[in-house]
Amino acid sequence: MVAQVGEAKASTAELVITWEALPDDFRLEDDPVDNTGQPMKAGALSESLEISGFIQPQMLIASNFGICATVNGQFIPKAPDWLYIPSVSEVLANRKSYTPSSCFI
Repeated sequence: MVAQVGEAKASTAELVITWEALPDDFRLEDDPVDNTGQPMKAGALSESLEISGFIQPQMLIASNFGICATVNGQFIPKAPDWLYIPSVSEVLANRKSYTPSSCFI
C-alpha cells in the first residue's frame, strides 16, 4: 500500500496578524505546563551555546517565555519550551515576554 499526498488546498481566508505587548495584568506561570523534561533540555541547549561562545548580547534565548500575537482579532499568548531570536531592538534584564516589531512569517 502506498500513501498518496494530495495537493494542498489554498485557503481563502487570510490571517491578520498584529504583534502587541503582553498586557500588564497577564500572569505567566513559572512552572512548565507540558513536558516536565523540557526545562532540562532547554537549559542544556542554552548552556552549550553559551560555553561555545555563540550567544551575543543582542540575542534573546529563553525558555518558558511569553510570545504574544493577535490573530484575526484573537489575542494568543504562547510560551515555547525554548526560543532563539537572533537580534532584539532593546536588551532588557528580567524580560518576561517578547513582541516582535514586524511580522516575519
